[in-house]
Amino acid sequence: MPSGRATRTRIRPVEPPKEYLPTHIKMEPISSQTHQTNKSGVLIDMRTTRLLSVRPDTDYDPREHRTPQQPIKLWMAYIDLLRLSCGTGMLAMPLATSQMGIVLGPIIILLTGFLIIGTHNLLLNSINEVARQLRVPYISYRYGFRLALLHGPPGLHWLGNRGPSLIAMFLFFTQLGLCSVMVVFTTDCLRDLMEWESNFPSLACLYFPYLVMEYFMEDLSKISYLVTFGNVLNIVGMFLIFWHIIFDYNGEIVSPNTSLGALLFGFGLLLFNMSAVGVILSIDKSLVHPKKMMTTFGVLNVGIMCPTILAVIFGSLGYYTFGTMEENILRSLPYDETTSMIAVSLYLISVAFAYPLQCYPALKTIIEFVKYHDRWATPSDNALLFLERIGRPLFVTLSFFICYIAPFQGPLVAFVGNLCTTMLQLVFPALMDVSLRYPNNYGIKNIHLYKDVSIIFLGLICFTFGAYNCGHLIHIRILSQYSPNSGYI
Repeated sequence: MPSGRATRTRIRPVEPPKEYLPTHIKMEPISSQTHQTNKSGVLIDMRTTRLLSVRPDTDYDPREHRTPQQPIKLWMAYIDLLRLSCGTGMLAMPLATSQMGIVLGPIIILLTGFLIIGTHNLLLNSINEVARQLRVPYISYRYGFRLALLHGPPGLHWLGNRGPSLIAMFLFFTQLGLCSVMVVFTTDCLRDLMEWESNFPSLACLYFPYLVMEYFMEDLSKISYLVTFGNVLNIVGMFLIFWHIIFDYNGEIVSPNTSLGALLFGFGLLLFNMSAVGVILSIDKSLVHPKKMMTTFGVLNVGIMCPTILAVIFGSLGYYTFGTMEENILRSLPYDETTSMIAVSLYLISVAFAYPLQCYPALKTIIEFVKYHDRWATPSDNALLFLERIGRPLFVTLSFFICYIAPFQGPLVAFVGNLCTTMLQLVFPALMDVSLRYPNNYGIKNIHLYKDVSIIFLGLICFTFGAYNCGHLIHIRILSQYSPNSGYI
């Protein structure tokens, strides 16, 4: 008679081929995922295998051997990136420009776009190089990071051994931050529409609908229809905002002045709203012609630069029209006009419909980590299903709790961008490139080494000082929120 407790099945890990696993390497309890090579049909266990010390001279191109289960065409990839970059994240561009100044703001937005393109290229090239050496069509970010760092300087091996768990943690917290920001955004919209004095009534009204939508998250086809409808609302709302930017200039004075803290704040906003690591990796894996991903006019360059140019224009004009702001541009619109209320309502509905889809990667990351954490045993399907069932309402509750503690859009977005996105978008891809080029493949006068070290240094500066600055700002605003002079008490 089976008991109610979760059963754990003893399994034996698949041993990788000897040529990829030196005898001195210890087994690592990271994952039991395996890949079949194109060489002899053998299985490679990504938690134990290592790259050869000498880069193999082979003409194998992993992009020519991919057979995606859900292939996407080139125009679909362009639309996915443009839709993602031109969504609600675009609303924060005037805020970023107002923080960094009318002179430095547009310049930094443009440079950030080039930086994101460069680090995406580092990441995709590193993943393809690891897959090429193993002769497998594709390898995930987590295991590519592990293999790359274990190939690099000995001082980075300890980080490579913990790579899959580390990246899974940052991916989870990035999605949690994104979902929390979406809750803050929708509660602010509902508060403004209903003219409530605080966000607390909005949180109470939206909590149950979010739980209901999360319950139906299993059927991704239904969620896709909701997201598509939300994208249409986004486009209409963007046109309404442009209308107010053009015709509602109120004579606010723009300033070229800024500070180091404001620059770090703005840079965190840009990284959070402009980077799309998960989407880029998904497109690269599913594209019918993956070689067109990184060409001169390929998906990556066009899909990132077009929204970057739009962000420069939208951010500059929005700041020029409405002046300095503390939140996104929606809260600067003239609320005595019907079109402003329509724009707020459209974004409220579109972001609410997109919330379940953004929860999906976070929950899948947790389930996959639990499933593959122990190489000797794996939880039963019933245990994993139970974990998913309780994980959904807990995740919604956690995102609402964060919103209850810190209901501030701008500082929360900048904090998550500096804390998580800097590592996933800047530091980790540069570390992979440094490791795969080790020890003497850094180009003329070690130009690649200096480039990667500069990116790592920038990412660590934002990770430490940027996250601290935004966290301090959140702390100050929490204290002021509950002061006797505020409207909350």
